[in-house]
Amino acid sequence: MSNVKSLKIYNRAIELVGKIYKLIELNPKLSKDFSLCDQMKRASVSVPANISEGYCRSQKYFKNYLGIAKGSANEMTTHLEIVTLVYQIDTNSLCEEYDHLGRQITAFMNSF
Repeated sequence: MSNVKSLKIYNRAIELVGKIYKLIELNPKLSKDFSLCDQMKRASVSVPANISEGYCRSQKYFKNYLGIAKGSANEMTTHLEIVTLVYQIDTNSLCEEYDHLGRQITAFMNSF
């Protein structure tokens, strides 16, 4: 692999960042919850950022960064469940996408 952009998990994580920012932008009540939105943005960005940072490290360290990325993906499912609970915004699809991404990261980690 020549660079991190060749990784499917990286590209998927980047796509999901865009979806989170769009979710916040399209929901005025949610966008006013600055602390939750900040946490959501940070966690969503953390996934591809950790994949990218770990990519240039040794295999041992890369696995560690992938673990952190998976943790952030799991954190996102919690944030999205809170959004559904508090703001009655259907986030089931995004929750499933983050859950799936977490499984993909695990499978990738187990491949080496």
